Amino acid sequence: MEQTPGPLPEDRGKAVGIMSKALEHYLKEAHEDHVLAGAIGIGGSGGTSIISSAFKSVLIGMPKIIVSTVASGQTEPYVGTSDLILFPLVVDVCGINNVSRVVLSNAGAAFAGMVIGRLQASRDSLSSNEKFTVGATMFGVTTPCVNAAKERLVKDGYETLVFHATGPGGRAMEDLVRGGFIQGVLDITTTEVADYVVGGVMACECSRFDAMIEKKIPSVVSVGALDMVNFGAKTTIPSHLLKRNIHVRNEQKGISALDAPGKPFYDPEATVTLINELQKLIQTNEDRQVEVYPYHINDLKFAKTLVDSFLEIRKRHSEDVFVPNQDLHENSISKPNLLGNETTCYSPSDFPDARPGFDHLPFKTRAVSLRKSSSKPRIKSSIHTAP
Repeated sequence: MEQTPGPLPEDRGKAVGIMSKALEHYLKEAHEDHVLAGAIGIGGSGGTSIISSAFKSVLIGMPKIIVSTVASGQTEPYVGTSDLILFPLVVDVCGINNVSRVVLSNAGAAFAGMVIGRLQASRDSLSSNEKFTVGATMFGVTTPCVNAAKERLVKDGYETLVFHATGPGGRAMEDLVRGGFIQGVLDITTTEVADYVVGGVMACECSRFDAMIEKKIPSVVSVGALDMVNFGAKTTIPSHLLKRNIHVRNEQKGISALDAPGKPFYDPEATVTLINELQKLIQTNEDRQVEVYPYHINDLKFAKTLVDSFLEIRKRHSEDVFVPNQDLHENSISKPNLLGNETTCYSPSDFPDARPGFDHLPFKTRAVSLRKSSSKPRIKSSIHTAP
């Protein structure tokens, strides 16, 4: 429905929102008319806000760059889960000088290379990637499990995309699910939910898991790294959590799963409690099951069980007519396809005391509290736990 053009409101915030929506509408139309080869913009904080909101709506794979004075600060609000590139301007937007001339020239050259490369790739591509694509979530402490599952899926002919479960990672996976790029999910590492509930720096959004339900895709969910909540340096841990079991991680050396015998978070009683709660709260039916196996989450047998469950679910999936992936070079716009009003039975928003408010903190070191069950849940939904 067309809106009658009129003057922008005097309120700067409202005006910025309207301008951003107008740009988003323009880019969408240009994309649908096959006249959009890429998008580039320049701005300070206000301009970057206007441009980035619109650019994020453009299909993944379409070249998009913003030359910005805020490109070196907290950039997640501008980039989100898109493939938008921020190019630091270094100096403020105030005419052309010796510095800005070089920076803008480099940005223009980079953008031109992206556009030309994409057009060439589009000509060289005879067809879109027709492999069934599976998204998987991973953390350092669940890497052996995810690697084993990925290896098995690749051998069986599946494309596998692995996402670091750090908040943005889970959101990126769900965005690709909604966009049709991912047709199945192995949500092995759901640690973002623990951060949402307790207040860590890697929290998910309250809509975590909704994308798989909305798209009705085969999914297997586990409880990987739910024994931990992540913060920044030890001094950033809230005072009410300082008496919890804390592990400071040196990211350069790496660690294995922390809930095995002899490890900091080994607590069979806590594991059993988590499993019992899952079994009690999750409403099971023919398409949603909770299964418990006597494996540690990083046991190869557990990874095999996860993949077996996924393949079984996919086989009996009622809509087993495969729709090929959207080609990232294809001239089309990714649109959410919300099927009905279904939501997850139990989502992060069901925790009224959740504290998802620490995502602004740095996390060069990792302090970990709570405890993880090594149980595996499974979802058409299937939810798996490994005690």
